Amino acid sequence: MPVPPPAVLDLRDRLLAAAGRQAGASLRQLAALPAAAATIPADLASFLWRARGPLSTWLASTLAAPAGDGSWERDPAGFLTVRAVRALQPSNQFALGPDAVTRLDALHARALDELAAVLRGAASEAALGSSAARIAAEYVAGLGAVARAALAPGGAALRQVASAEYSPELQLQVLGLDAAALAPPVLDLGCGAEARLVRHLRALGVDARGIDRAAEPGDGVRRGDWLTEPLAPGSLGTVVSHLGFSLHFLHQHLRPAGDAARYARRYMEILRALAPRGVFAYVPGLPFVEEHLPAASWDVERLRVDIPAPPGAVAVPWYAARIKRRA
Repeated sequence: MPVPPPAVLDLRDRLLAAAGRQAGASLRQLAALPAAAATIPADLASFLWRARGPLSTWLASTLAAPAGDGSWERDPAGFLTVRAVRALQPSNQFALGPDAVTRLDALHARALDELAAVLRGAASEAALGSSAARIAAEYVAGLGAVARAALAPGGAALRQVASAEYSPELQLQVLGLDAAALAPPVLDLGCGAEARLVRHLRALGVDARGIDRAAEPGDGVRRGDWLTEPLAPGSLGTVVSHLGFSLHFLHQHLRPAGDAARYARRYMEILRALAPRGVFAYVPGLPFVEEHLPAASWDVERLRVDIPAPPGAVAVPWYAARIKRRA
């Protein structure tokens, strides 16, 4: 990959610093964020003016054909979306469904595209600063619209639900899996930003891969959506998802007007992607699906997981399921 101009990396760091000032904001805070929050510091306007040549050239080329891998150098809009998702997921993992992520991608691509046009056409540093402030205000408004859509009746966020990443050893223990006995290739569906299990398995010599909408692209790990990532029939030895796909499926099943049918179709696509004797291991369980799997084609094994539910909480089937395809 060609080394980008220093100004490109400088712009990345400046944008991350600006985003860091909103880190930890709730959806409600984002929904109410005033346009005044989108101020453009004088030093940023000066930087954009000085670096307008290389920045406009780089933006034009990357936005014309983004790699889609979530890297800043080749997919800047995707990079910003990954960072936005990472900022929101720890406080509410159901806040951003696939449609919201698509809207964030479009929001970031539009802001960067407008910035490229401004960099090409600005007649002065003051004019550039004024246009950059407008772009920032439009971005804040768009971010608020995404948050309000998630908070609206029927939106994604019913309440704050924490999300975290867990050690590879704990994930394997909960799923009742032995790393040495996993049939390759292994796909971690919703591997998390750090892809801890994938990295652990690859260090042991296991052919493991991971998909997550907030993943940092790297060895065997790519940014992707578990609902749309292509899965070739019979291509996988093991699919794992610890508090990922099945938890979101259960959420959609239990919530009013949820999109459970979309997850049900994907569940069957995952099963079809298993090779003979392949296994789909996940937690929590999905009894409303598992009870309908034909016994002639699938072995269903359940492993109890003891997680006490808070008083008044909806009962969740806290067991790990291993669905094995018969030969």
